[in-house]
Amino acid sequence: MSPDDGSTQHNALHDRAENETSHDTLYQMAIRPINTRPRISLIASTATTCSIILCYGTLILINLFGKMGFEITVNETLWAGAISIASLFAIIGLSVNLFRHKHFFPVIIGSLGCGFVNYIMHFEYSIAIELTGFACLCLAAMLDWRALKNN
Repeated sequence: MSPDDGSTQHNALHDRAENETSHDTLYQMAIRPINTRPRISLIASTATTCSIILCYGTLILINLFGKMGFEITVNETLWAGAISIASLFAIIGLSVNLFRHKHFFPVIIGSLGCGFVNYIMHFEYSIAIELTGFACLCLAAMLDWRALKNN
């Protein structure tokens, strides 16, 4: 075999053609995404998590700063309003996902939980109703996620 038999040149040309083909394929995939629908399926679980963090996270921070010697005052109306809005966003997310998976149970459970959370935030406080409301919202978000996953 002589060095000029062309086999190495043929292999180099073949490798270059394969690289160009794979590069073109990757470029086309980058230009045209496979799934063009927006990822809004996580609105319900994100909003539920935000409402729980707004409620209990704020309490933990107030307690922590109080133990460190700082006094923090929180406008309770704005605080309750933020928790209520986050729970309403969870219901909006559940309702949007209803069109995808056609299961009404997560929306019903989530609405019940949202109603409980809004009731205790604006009318009469009860720890049992609060925990039940947040549990219903979490259950609804998990059922919604499972329904989307099985869809």
